[in-house]
Amino acid sequence: MPRYSIKKNRLKEAYISGFHMDEEYALHLDEEEMFNLIILPPIDSTEIDGEWGRLSMKVQSREDRVITVYVLAANYKEYLSERAGMDIDEFLYGEEAHATDRISLMRRLNAKRITGETDCLLYDLSGRYLYVAIEASGEGSLTLSDIVIDSTGDNFMNTYPEVYRERNSFFHRYVSIFSSIYNDFQRDIDALPRVLDLDLCTEEQLIVYGSWMGLDLKGGFLEVSVLRQLVKEAYSLNRMKGTRKAIERILEIILGEKAVVVEHSLVRALHKEADVEMLPNFRSKGVYDVTILIKKHLTEELRHQLMYILDQYKPVRAKLMIAQMDEHPIADSNSYLDINTTLPGKQGATLDKDLSMDGVVILG
Repeated sequence: MPRYSIKKNRLKEAYISGFHMDEEYALHLDEEEMFNLIILPPIDSTEIDGEWGRLSMKVQSREDRVITVYVLAANYKEYLSERAGMDIDEFLYGEEAHATDRISLMRRLNAKRITGETDCLLYDLSGRYLYVAIEASGEGSLTLSDIVIDSTGDNFMNTYPEVYRERNSFFHRYVSIFSSIYNDFQRDIDALPRVLDLDLCTEEQLIVYGSWMGLDLKGGFLEVSVLRQLVKEAYSLNRMKGTRKAIERILEIILGEKAVVVEHSLVRALHKEADVEMLPNFRSKGVYDVTILIKKHLTEELRHQLMYILDQYKPVRAKLMIAQMDEHPIADSNSYLDINTTLPGKQGATLDKDLSMDGVVILG
């Protein structure tokens, strides 16, 4: 049974006003826009008088949002253009016409109108091309996803005697209830590889998979790309749990660069064995203290994110501290400059009055 899923490629060709698409191909309504309309590109069944079965979509809405669907089927685009008095594709998918004018054209062409339904039977429509427009009205948020068009709509009609196979009859519509349930189950089964693929699954699924490996990622505090990498490496990170190597790898995943991890117990040992001078700040630290040196500026939010993940993998008694090594020093309001103090910066060469140059010296 031919099935048409409306995803990235088709949505790129659609007319979309007052919606924006996320990376999962879900369409989120922009509440600040006055008109919220989607006109899908025409679906080509490749058959004259092609039959259409079912249109379904998932809708998440709040408050008083109402969905109105307009569906139009025709064998020839030229015929529709003659009736409309214009090139229908150019008008519906071009940039000039207003959203209300596009809907008015669908109404003038006697498109089937369905209000408040997210699962619609299209047995009374036939034609090679199918045009679908989705209009949202009212107030509140709304999200559209998993838009699917089935050309048949049922799986069981051909198993009955021919006398029961009348299209769009009461029996046909009744049997479609069971076909719809079967098709939805099959769609979920077909989607299982995507659900279990760490490169394609949703952020919510990544959090669940992380919890299976003992990694707490709840709260939405990390970017999705970082979440994916942490979950992918959760098994190897668990094997290194409580070691310096685990801390270094987590820092590299979240920061995108390597950081320096200083174990104060090792610094103390080196100080005793090799008689190496020890800075006062390092001398005051305990044997369980670990300082992480990061050569970039950390926001307070990113700092908390790092500590939250590192606390799950650090040794039990270790105390972690983060030191930022900014490339440029910053003086706060309590700093002052003494006599003969200079600030470093880009400077050119200078010549005093007592220096002479011969003919082979060149100044750049």
